[in-house]
Amino acid sequence: MIKLLRAHTVLLFFVLTFLLSWLIWVPMALDHFSLLPFKMNEGFVLIVRLFGTLGPAISAILVALLAGGGQAVKTLLGQIGRWRVKWTWYAAAALVFPALLFVVAWIYSLIPGLTPLPLQQVSLSSMLVTVIVMTISVMGEEIGWRGFALPQMQKQWPALKTSLVLGTIHTLWHLPFWIVLGELERFGWGYWFLSWAWILAITIYITWIMNNTGNSLLMVILFHWTLNVVSVGYLPITTLVPAYILFIVIAWVIALGLIGLFGAKRLVRQARAFSR
Repeated sequence: MIKLLRAHTVLLFFVLTFLLSWLIWVPMALDHFSLLPFKMNEGFVLIVRLFGTLGPAISAILVALLAGGGQAVKTLLGQIGRWRVKWTWYAAAALVFPALLFVVAWIYSLIPGLTPLPLQQVSLSSMLVTVIVMTISVMGEEIGWRGFALPQMQKQWPALKTSLVLGTIHTLWHLPFWIVLGELERFGWGYWFLSWAWILAITIYITWIMNNTGNSLLMVILFHWTLNVVSVGYLPITTLVPAYILFIVIAWVIALGLIGLFGAKRLVRQARAFSR
């Protein structure tokens, strides 16, 4: 049995990830539609739903431990410490997409007749909460999705195929979480297809970063963290469909450009692009 599990570590990771996260989110989604015999406290839901984002990290650590013991876990988590990359990769990870948020907001503001962007009021306390929540959720997600799944999947598939499959699975994993957030009632099912298109585009971008920085999980965490802090804490572009569509189009232009420049097989131009 152990040999069988070790032979299918990626599949085991996905199954365990969905199990750990959905055990938290699915009851909350049912509660959202009043399908449980009791009502969950709103404060409880607000706090506990965050723990569902830890599913990928916990799953990755458990599967790595099963497959290769303590050394495999050390290797997995060691990717977070790979900081010796060119400064341009820090910029690509932490600045490009947050800057695009403001570009999209500016373009959107020039279009007459649209609903104004709902800029968030930023205070020290609200930003502190956003930073803490995003740090937990981003670490919980990326240790699994990019620290474990992405390198393992690329042993079998080219970078583009890996990105599209991983992005699709990542989208499906979010579904009960998005229900809990109330996105189904606010936007309808079509919004989820937009989110799928968005996740696919940024997954290609993230794969490009990982493959060109020697699997630096730190760069991926910076990308996800800075993007989420700006978009959730200040500039919620994704809450207005026209602005979201514009952002998705720009993200896909970038993704297709990377595929054209670096190739779909590895998304890498030079074998040691991550060196100094």
